[in-house]
Amino acid sequence: MEQQPVNEIEELKWLSPDEPPFQIAGFAWWAKERKYRRLPVVAPGAIREILDELANHTSGGQIRFRTNATKLAIRVKLFAPNTAEHIPATAVNGFDCYLGAPGEQQYFGTTRFPHDADHYEYVFFHDQEATMRYVTLNFPLFQGVHEVRIGVNPGADLLEFPTYASDRKVVLYGTSITQGGCASRPGMSYTNILSRRFDREFINLGFSGNGQGDPEIATFMSEIDDPGCIVIDYDANNPNIDNLIRTMPEFLRILRSRHAEVPILVLSRIPYGYEHVLTSSRQDRIARRDYQRELVEELRSRGDRFIEFYDGAVLTGDLWNECTVDGVHPTDLGFMRIADRLTPILKSILM
Repeated sequence: MEQQPVNEIEELKWLSPDEPPFQIAGFAWWAKERKYRRLPVVAPGAIREILDELANHTSGGQIRFRTNATKLAIRVKLFAPNTAEHIPATAVNGFDCYLGAPGEQQYFGTTRFPHDADHYEYVFFHDQEATMRYVTLNFPLFQGVHEVRIGVNPGADLLEFPTYASDRKVVLYGTSITQGGCASRPGMSYTNILSRRFDREFINLGFSGNGQGDPEIATFMSEIDDPGCIVIDYDANNPNIDNLIRTMPEFLRILRSRHAEVPILVLSRIPYGYEHVLTSSRQDRIARRDYQRELVEELRSRGDRFIEFYDGAVLTGDLWNECTVDGVHPTDLGFMRIADRLTPILKSILM
């Protein structure tokens, strides 16, 4: 469908998604702080500076609503233009749109804008029938959003999106892969794929290059009320296995200090695309995998019946060396494979 710039069509009614009937999802502290941010606002020095910056990246955020609008547009003000070398601008700074009720959401379109833009307007559709539609808009994966407005034709009705079947969130902590690198657009990160398969809110706490088991992050995660499941996948950001050994027991202890019976799934990292040549990378991955498996087994032997381990090498299957952009970060194919393999595991945990 040919898209039209906003200024080439009739004037739209611009609305803030911060107010009903819009629903903001994916930001665990939204109800308290009303910020498009993945961690609570903290004083300088309370966490590492880079984590404070990455917390403003809006990966996993969603705007959900129903409307019979014949025209739907978006106006966005970003923290900065796209500077990524290996991630499409549509994923870094873009929003994408899905239409359909929970469990039936289908991709419709993605914002398009100049590569160096730090603000833009975009029309998702126009001249459509005035049929009530369920709309999900996914926030950018690797950028902060100062402001977003939703544009609809005057006279359009807006209603609330149905509430989740369960208010117990799925919380995922990890690396740039968890954050969504290198999906082609927001809806193709594996956490957003999973959010379309489960009628629950997903909280993405992937921090590019910085999923290093910081105890402060574990403390923040422990503050999330009554999560349905916590996924721990930060293996890949540790410079060596010693750092994993140093941080993971304490990270898990902090989580368990408040969530004694919440299911925890520990994932080891996926294979890298060059392991068939760099055998040292494969050996390092296996050592890390074995440590995490043994740690989980030890915790289970001590009475923790609610923690499980899963080998990340199984997530991408036999196509692992064709599933990345740069040998490390998955393509859309890689993310779909990860989501496909995590789906039955999460179903079993969340049932």
